[in-house]
Amino acid sequence: MNATLVPMYEAQLPKDWAYILNDSGCSALFCATQDIFDRASAEVLPSTPGVRAALCLDAPAGEPHAFATAMDRAAEGSAAPIAAPAPDDLANLVYTSGTTGQPKGVELLHSNSASNVLGVRHMVDDPRDFIRETDVSLAFLPWAHSYGQTCELWCAVAHGASMGVGRGVPQILEDLSLVRPTTLFAVPTLYKRIYDGVHNLMEAANPVRKGLMKKALALGRKRSEARAGSGPELGFVEKLQFGALDGIVLDKIRGRFGGRMRHGFVAGAACPKEIIDFMDDIGIPICEGYGLTETSPIISMNSPYNRKPGSVGQTLKGVEVIIVGEDGLPAAPGDEGEICCTGPNVMKGYYNNPEATAEVITLAPDGKSRMFHTGDLGRMSHDGWVRITGRLKEQYKLENGKYVCPTPIEEAIGMSRFVAQVVLAGANRPHNVALIVPDWVSIRAEFGIADAVSDDLLASDERVRSLIEDEIQSNCAGLKKFEIPQDFTFVAPFTAANNMLTPKMSIRRHVVIRTYEDEVALMYGYEKVEDDLEPADGAKHEKVA
Repeated sequence: MNATLVPMYEAQLPKDWAYILNDSGCSALFCATQDIFDRASAEVLPSTPGVRAALCLDAPAGEPHAFATAMDRAAEGSAAPIAAPAPDDLANLVYTSGTTGQPKGVELLHSNSASNVLGVRHMVDDPRDFIRETDVSLAFLPWAHSYGQTCELWCAVAHGASMGVGRGVPQILEDLSLVRPTTLFAVPTLYKRIYDGVHNLMEAANPVRKGLMKKALALGRKRSEARAGSGPELGFVEKLQFGALDGIVLDKIRGRFGGRMRHGFVAGAACPKEIIDFMDDIGIPICEGYGLTETSPIISMNSPYNRKPGSVGQTLKGVEVIIVGEDGLPAAPGDEGEICCTGPNVMKGYYNNPEATAEVITLAPDGKSRMFHTGDLGRMSHDGWVRITGRLKEQYKLENGKYVCPTPIEEAIGMSRFVAQVVLAGANRPHNVALIVPDWVSIRAEFGIADAVSDDLLASDERVRSLIEDEIQSNCAGLKKFEIPQDFTFVAPFTAANNMLTPKMSIRRHVVIRTYEDEVALMYGYEKVEDDLEPADGAKHEKVA
């Protein structure tokens, strides 16, 4: 058919579906379930005149709106000619999740996605070893996002691997035990959930069990460092201890992932080094990668046999990363600047939006290549290892003129097992403050507080506030003094339902801060937010309803 796929998320609002269908000019709509079909029929199709047909994938054959019925009708007719796509034909029109403003349609050609699938094969000596034919993954990332679609779906298909389809995040741990994956494509949230669960269990254990768990993780760390060449080999006694504790402790932790994991992958957001180190300690190496929808998505990644925790790896074959300094010129190795890239992975542009395309794609220093500006801050070493240091648009100034990049600070605070989510604020204010979503389960366990005590009562408990204050100070010990938040307030979880999370679980910072602007103002001693007061994230945007 040489058709173009326009994927959408089930979690999106019907008004978002309507906008994407109209903006892209879609002619056919495929709905996964009857519920989605009913919602689309009632709330979307009346305002999308370009859609000529709508089909439901799980409706029974014989129903007029069933995909199966359409396939039966097609089988009765004469075979339609195959229109094979060319490399430069439009394969995907992927709409960005819209952390700011309306989503934009990212035009990805067949050659864009193919460059990623082929590129990962050059990250290992044996192209068949990156993903093996015998590998099994558990798919729980949305395939409407380029990370899940390209890295998991297309890479698995191209390498002959298989996968089980997860039922959703709430059932993820049970699905892991059922599918028993050998590899996993995930966002940091999943790995942190295991990390927090293990540390909560360790803190609640009796002294003997706690000591065994700590010793097992410590030996696992030493073994990982030895394998990476950054530490001495385990001694004879330590090898014996590790052999015993690996079976008693670490094997049970690996069992939470199904017990067969060779390695895992993480992207979609920055993954704290502590999480990657922890996974190494238990014997499941994690490869962190980096990219955007506009780059198909992979720009760089660590490979199973060439990793540097804390880095997002080296570039794929054919991709070049250029760190651009404030002067607009390429920065020296190790210097910070905006991460830009050229290569076959760079999108064609934003659909029907030449102005937005021109803002992010410029001429590269070589005078001929198309260079994409990621908007992310980072550094690249002389030997090509890329590190992310923050988001250019999220960087803001304090009242004293000092620049703050919130991401590393939020990562540090978020490493606490008592903190589920955090957003920093402070643009043009005297200091930083934090909006914190507590992990009430861990906090209750820490103080032995019954479930009958409400979250509201816990939030006003001085022991809880002191605990979080200590966690902030401890976790931020390596940061500059002006970066550490001077105050915090507890807020409700950021979810897709309240529009504070994108479908791929990225926090919509501007929505969070606008929603809690009165709470932010109170932390600075203001009684209310003045209309002319600049938002505490430093951004310019409309009031959120």
